[in-house]
Amino acid sequence: MRARDCRKLVERWRREGVFDLLLPEVAILRDVPQPEDYHAEGDVFTHTMIALEAVDDGADQRVFWGVLLHDIGKASTTAFIDGRWRSHGHAEAGAGLVPPIMKRIGFPELAADVSWLVRHHLFHFSWHLHENSRLTKNQRRFMEHPLFRLLLEVCFADAAGSAGCGDKGQKISLIAEMYEEEVSGEKGRCTD
Repeated sequence: MRARDCRKLVERWRREGVFDLLLPEVAILRDVPQPEDYHAEGDVFTHTMIALEAVDDGADQRVFWGVLLHDIGKASTTAFIDGRWRSHGHAEAGAGLVPPIMKRIGFPELAADVSWLVRHHLFHFSWHLHENSRLTKNQRRFMEHPLFRLLLEVCFADAAGSAGCGDKGQKISLIAEMYEEEVSGEKGRCTD
């Protein structure tokens, strides 16, 4: 099954009126606000649907489900703090919700992988990089995870679904370049 098949399935659920019943954790995102400076597109549900459109039809189905579920933790973590909507801990909260969702929709075998993608979809915020940066050993180790390439796809879709300021798309592109250099054997950008 590829992303195109998942997309058709979700579209069928929406047409049949069962989407909200099968995925209440996603449906509730319709009313969850986000900071306009980073998410001018609107609430979390709108952002999620735009991000899903950015998933390539031929992508692995885990990317599709990872994008659909990447922000489900925002429903329980979003609060107005210091004059701005914040969702601290939403990736971890969302990852914990993934296994029962994947079981409910008929894909329990994907739960661990999709949960990992959701948990780590913000990894790039902790990577302080610029064009001439060198990877640390920990960053290289993280890139060696078998799902890292899929994680990059989730992050690209997330960035594509965000209308506002911020450079996460550029940063993810830089990390993707470094990853390609790493897997092709050009490990010149490495530091201890």
